[in-house]
Amino acid sequence: MTSKQSVREILAESVRVAGQNEWEGTFENYLRLVTDDPQIPRLSHKLIYDSIIAAGVEESPLGEPVYKLFDDEIFGLEDKLERTVQYFASAANRLEIRKRILLLLGPPASGKSTIVALLKKALQDYTQSEQGTVYAIKGCPMQEEPLHLIPHEMRSTIKEQYGIHIEGDLCPKCRYILHSKYQGKIADMPITRVVFSEQEAIGIGFYIATNPNPSDASLLVGSIDTNQLEGDRLTVAGKAFRMDGEFNVANRGMVEFGEIFKADKHLLTTLLGLAQEQLIKMERFGSVYADEAIVAHSNEGDFDTFMSSEHSEALKDRIIAIQVPYNVRVRDEVRIYKKMLSSSVSQGAHLAPLTLSTISTYAVLSRLDAPDRQGMSLLDKLRAYDGRVVSHVSVDDVKQMMRKHPNEGMSGLSPRYVMNRLSGVASDPEISCLPPLRALNALWEGLSENVSLDMFNHAKFIGFVKDTVEEYGDLAVRDIQRAYKEGFEDSAKELLDDYLVNIEAFCSGREGNERDMRDMEKQCGVVEKGRADFRHQINKYFSNLKSRNVEYDHSSEHRLQTAIETRLFPDRRTLERALTKPRMGKTKRVEWDRQRKAIKDRLEKDYGYCQVCAEDVVDYGLHVLKKGSVVKPQKTEGIDWQWDLKPSAPSGTEDKE
Repeated sequence: MTSKQSVREILAESVRVAGQNEWEGTFENYLRLVTDDPQIPRLSHKLIYDSIIAAGVEESPLGEPVYKLFDDEIFGLEDKLERTVQYFASAANRLEIRKRILLLLGPPASGKSTIVALLKKALQDYTQSEQGTVYAIKGCPMQEEPLHLIPHEMRSTIKEQYGIHIEGDLCPKCRYILHSKYQGKIADMPITRVVFSEQEAIGIGFYIATNPNPSDASLLVGSIDTNQLEGDRLTVAGKAFRMDGEFNVANRGMVEFGEIFKADKHLLTTLLGLAQEQLIKMERFGSVYADEAIVAHSNEGDFDTFMSSEHSEALKDRIIAIQVPYNVRVRDEVRIYKKMLSSSVSQGAHLAPLTLSTISTYAVLSRLDAPDRQGMSLLDKLRAYDGRVVSHVSVDDVKQMMRKHPNEGMSGLSPRYVMNRLSGVASDPEISCLPPLRALNALWEGLSENVSLDMFNHAKFIGFVKDTVEEYGDLAVRDIQRAYKEGFEDSAKELLDDYLVNIEAFCSGREGNERDMRDMEKQCGVVEKGRADFRHQINKYFSNLKSRNVEYDHSSEHRLQTAIETRLFPDRRTLERALTKPRMGKTKRVEWDRQRKAIKDRLEKDYGYCQVCAEDVVDYGLHVLKKGSVVKPQKTEGIDWQWDLKPSAPSGTEDKE
């Protein structure tokens, strides 16, 4: 056990940490550093890209890159994150794309701001590290690259001999200091190490266009000290330019421009100059070179208005838009809510294990386009997108559906709305456990208050309720089936392990048990001619998990999960008979009572249920198996629940006469 640090030790360690990034020297010292290591004077996009990679990159089980910077923070947007990283990768090579504004476009609470926040954090963390060291001219409000001190006539020689690319010019203040204090002797100019920090306004700027008619552009381009306007141009520029705008602050790093299309035309023109020419233009006072990544975000409505304007052509050509929609996979939506709940200090009601899956289903249904495949329901489409086995739908079919519906997720219920409704009902002191249907009802009841839904279509959302109820019924029955058999997880693991051993042998050219493999694969819908591809795919998937020491079980791959559960679960008719209370015979009732109690005990012990939700899900599962009604639309565009939304803990014995 580590002993506690004394106050003196805490203070000493604090001083050491605070000073570990300090370095000061002259330009001569700095020039020696960069000629030894030409990677030091990186441009902004390269620095950001390196900061993303420094956070870690892994390969997913499907062979796709996983950027750890976004891991456990952004869910269901892998392709959007890949496009974002590729933007910085291309810009890092000084391609023309670096003169484009990266626009994250999506509905509220889709993750746009979170992505930008993670990029800023990566930049801050990276510049604190040894490999991310950044040096600047001491005292420069724009943390200027010291190599700007090199005359233009010398730069080609530096490039040729040392491979160091130099672009840009000294800011007015540094030029004034160089000539007035150091008489033009660049070797003596003081250089210091800087660590980027949004709080300290170093290397990271932020502007949100909350005021469509700002009085001037000084918040972006910096203000002027009107008391310093006398003298020659060099003196005036060096003393009067404060260079305290967000564009100045962001030099060599990045600036976040929120609600970009709410800004007035004058500010957008200034932004265009920065993107296109890498110049911060000061009215009547010339311009200042700046090297920074511009990351903006907006909603789709403002973007469409901007795109329809005939006066926006120049800026349109300078924008690379990446859609950031709500996610369309239930499993990822559940991860979002778990993440949001983990940061909450609220001690509300116990959440039944299927509550998050149920509300996620409802949210995702609201974001999907109607299926255009004959015979496919919206619920089928949701399940297919989630990676689950749907009859006659392959992985390639799912990819094709997604390509045909590129705007899915750009509308619908937001995670913020769902979490607000969930938190509201869960904080009710009268509720000890929040079951799925009560949470679903809370989402339904709040729809008329949700201002983000411009046209609330009652019939459409009632359809989503009915589909969600159907999905919850299937999940409830599945949980009961899992708990029906003692040691189900062990049996499932054994089946999975046997299959993985067999396909590993097959993929290595050895002989596996062909009959066992085909028995499993038929349950996955794998035809004979597709068995080899399927085996190689599954083998690669689980080999990747093993190499990364990621824990897995039978549910880690949906197709195998379906096959294993199909083989181990009791059929629905058997389960219905087991749960139905016998009408006669004490012995039968005792056995019924014992088996029902065993199922509930396993639900509580192994699957996260409490007494209240275990009782509720068993009763509900039987209701579903008997094809009982759950929800009934009203003529007044409301719904009637045919199930108690406020279950309570069981009292007494199961065998009630």
